[in-house]
Amino acid sequence: MNLKPVSSYGALAGIAAGSLLTSLALQFYWTDWRGQNMPLHSTIEAMGAMAAVAMAIVLLQRRQEKGGGKLFVLAMGFLGMGLLEWFHAISQPGNSFVLLRSAASLVGGVGFTLACMPESEREWGGGTWIPWLVAAGAVAFGAWALASPGQLPEMERNGEFTAAAVMINLLACVFFIAAAWRFLLDFRSSGKPEVFLFACLALLFGLAELMFKYSAIWDPRWWLWHLLRLTAYLLVLGYGVRGYLQMVSGLRIALTQTRRSEEALRDSEEQLRQVLEERERIGRDLHDGIIQSVYAIGLRLKDCQRLIEEDRSEAIRQLGEVIADVNAVIRDVRNYILGLEPEILTRQELEAALAALVRTMEGAHALHFELQVDPTAADQVTPEQATHILYIAREAMSNSLRHSGARTGFVSLRRDAGCVRLEVTDDGGGFDATIPEERGQGLRNIVARARKLGAHVEVISEPGRGTRIVLDIPVERAHAPA
Repeated sequence: MNLKPVSSYGALAGIAAGSLLTSLALQFYWTDWRGQNMPLHSTIEAMGAMAAVAMAIVLLQRRQEKGGGKLFVLAMGFLGMGLLEWFHAISQPGNSFVLLRSAASLVGGVGFTLACMPESEREWGGGTWIPWLVAAGAVAFGAWALASPGQLPEMERNGEFTAAAVMINLLACVFFIAAAWRFLLDFRSSGKPEVFLFACLALLFGLAELMFKYSAIWDPRWWLWHLLRLTAYLLVLGYGVRGYLQMVSGLRIALTQTRRSEEALRDSEEQLRQVLEERERIGRDLHDGIIQSVYAIGLRLKDCQRLIEEDRSEAIRQLGEVIADVNAVIRDVRNYILGLEPEILTRQELEAALAALVRTMEGAHALHFELQVDPTAADQVTPEQATHILYIAREAMSNSLRHSGARTGFVSLRRDAGCVRLEVTDDGGGFDATIPEERGQGLRNIVARARKLGAHVEVISEPGRGTRIVLDIPVERAHAPA
């Protein structure tokens, strides 16, 4: 909201002139009217007290802002004034009734005046004990005024206010009007709507205190200045509600941004997790698949090199098989580059892949593998499971070929006790399977693949007694045969 100083000054002048003219009219036309209504009066004062305390709380929350010193002092004025208004609202007509009302106005006027002084820019808000001191002082004074009416100065006589009461309220009037003038000067330089609001409040409070001098309890002018104060308090309440709504809106925006940040963070974490899992998968597949195949091809090429001198025709035959194996490796590498993992779709493909794997691994070496595949077991594995079975078999057979020194090996896929079981054994030198350090990357990859399948894997080996790797895939995790 952008307020123009000229129009704003005109609005304030209109408020002041209208209030004074109304007061004069009431003096001439409703001179003898008295409207005694304690419930209505208590309600008005209680509403004002609530608005003043709420305003104090709102301003205290802003003590750390630029210019927070002014707001802090102003908050102290509202706090003291609001608490004294509570005691005034529950008091009965008499000296305490008038004194509490006058003291509330004086405390508020002092707070407004101090807020306009240059010293108010100092860090008043640094003393967190000050609001408690002001609150304790106001409560103590209010309780004393209610409990000891006989010790109070005379504030009212025969329905008219005494000079003491008038002087206190005129002093409060001077404070409020001076503060209103100062806030208007600040508004002229800053143009802030908030400063104009404080000027309006100070003017309304000041006019109410000025009318106090010319009023008597329950007469029309007495109710008029109550109406002015109520208007000021409604402005205060509106300011507090507006501040609260802005705070709620800010919190909602912050919460929305936080949720978006959390969602973005979760998305980033999920993407990172997927990337890491993909890297792990590629590394595992390269180790279990392509590297083992290349290693087997290298061994066969060495045999071909030896056979060239001993059996040229056998060397040529095996070179043909090696070329086919190299083409298969090239195809697998291309699939990895395209992000496609080789997938086995049918029982026949799984049987053919295992048979080709046996041929590739044993070649012309001393180690010979026997393969047995139960068609009903092959029918019950899914394409994903078949792919992992092939990788695990390749890794196990490669380990036997490279490390065991075995003469014979056995590869089987069959049904066993409600599971589809893959078993790879050899009669080689074996190793101590109870020592984690004895397990290389290949065996760790086998365990990782089994975990991904929800299967159980067991590595059984002892030095000098060969090695046996058993993978059990529960039947309920496999699809039913077509």
